[in-house]
Amino acid sequence: MWFIPKLICAAIIALPGSLPVPNQERIVLAEIQENQQDITLSATTKPVQGMYSGITVIWNNQTKLFPWENISEPAYYPEVVTANIDGKGQDEVIIILTTGKGTGARGSSIHVLQEDWTEIHVGDPIAKAQNSLSSIYKEHQATVEYTMNIAGKEYVYSYPAEDAGMWFDEASIGRILRCRVSDNKLIAEIPVQVSPGTYTGTIEVEFRAYNGDLIPSEVSYIEDL
Repeated sequence: MWFIPKLICAAIIALPGSLPVPNQERIVLAEIQENQQDITLSATTKPVQGMYSGITVIWNNQTKLFPWENISEPAYYPEVVTANIDGKGQDEVIIILTTGKGTGARGSSIHVLQEDWTEIHVGDPIAKAQNSLSSIYKEHQATVEYTMNIAGKEYVYSYPAEDAGMWFDEASIGRILRCRVSDNKLIAEIPVQVSPGTYTGTIEVEFRAYNGDLIPSEVSYIEDL
């Protein structure tokens, strides 16, 4: 069964301030000190079914508890970055959580906090990428072929049929979602798969600020070499 990751992007309004931080042993998941910002993420030391539930953010000696989740394996601990994502005022804190994993699958959750602890809503980059992708699958005697249109450009890929035990009926995205921050821009990375282990490249969706939200905007595609 495929694990289908979801991008959790709903803003959490006022809730953090209403949740007390338990007085118990906690494990540090991430910490940074940059741009005059001191930020630590922590959780209880007892994960449930491989997940930490309830993550505390300590930001310049202020503490809030959020009902977020992250995989408990150290390799999947959260990433914390400060950047001026919305292009206004002070830097925001961008927290990238890993919410699921599996064979050829990875889910991420993005949270962008402002200085007053309000959260900027982040739109769904997978939906944006899906609207920018179409494909046609053809079987030949010894090969399979995919003709894909991504963001208005055409790409053709051919593979020996024996290279995979199963080929998808169309190019697939959404099983893997990664995110990064580069030059004050939030970018989602969404690999394109044609079989469980075959990738043609990565669709990148760049966010931009609009009416107080971060919306998926520019779409580009980087082919695997």
